Amino acid sequence: MASVWISDRQHQAAFTTMLTDASQQETVASVDTVESVDTGDQPLPSSTSDAGTQCFLKPPRWSHGSLAAVKLENIMMRAALLKDVRQLSPQHQTFSLEAYHSLILHFAPKHTGFSYLGMYSRLLLAALHYNHNANRETARRSDGTEKYCVRYPRFRKGAHVVRPIKEAASYGYATSLMKALRESYANSPAVLREVGANLSSDAPAPIAKSFEQIPKEEAISLYLARQSRFKKT
Repeated sequence: MASVWISDRQHQAAFTTMLTDASQQETVASVDTVESVDTGDQPLPSSTSDAGTQCFLKPPRWSHGSLAAVKLENIMMRAALLKDVRQLSPQHQTFSLEAYHSLILHFAPKHTGFSYLGMYSRLLLAALHYNHNANRETARRSDGTEKYCVRYPRFRKGAHVVRPIKEAASYGYATSLMKALRESYANSPAVLREVGANLSSDAPAPIAKSFEQIPKEEAISLYLARQSRFKKT
């Protein structure tokens, strides 16, 4: 039961961040709610209560100054935590950005080297795929009910996570892209070749070319000099 309540406290902190300006007063009010302290200065925002507290468990009423209350207050009132809370975005979360980065790794995995044009093309395709499929609706059964799945992520340490099952990804952007390419080539092949040549000319030189290089003989002599210090006489 304690682990469930701890998870519930974490959810309340997330709702406070999303639905308010995530100021220090909301954090203080959250601690006071658990410690049965009614200061009257800064109650929990009504928007938070309206939107999220229906799924929250009723917090235990700890006496102010008790061992459990002091430990909770020491954790939630740390200066570093309060500073981080003030910097949290109340409107934007990083889930979509992380999903896009994960998608890039599918189109351009790190274990494979690509040319400049190859990487540029794959990044554009990843952006097209993301924009075309980022806001897919939840899949539904034949009776109209939405589909969900239950997962047990390793980082949750045995706790379950309910996730909606999205509709299948669509690749209509690829069909439109190929159609536009064929039309451009049919109308003016020379212009298409010119665009390709311009892209190739814009490719930067390899990073190694910008480094200062020394003659091969000098590099070998320096290497042998270093190795000679470790040879036994």
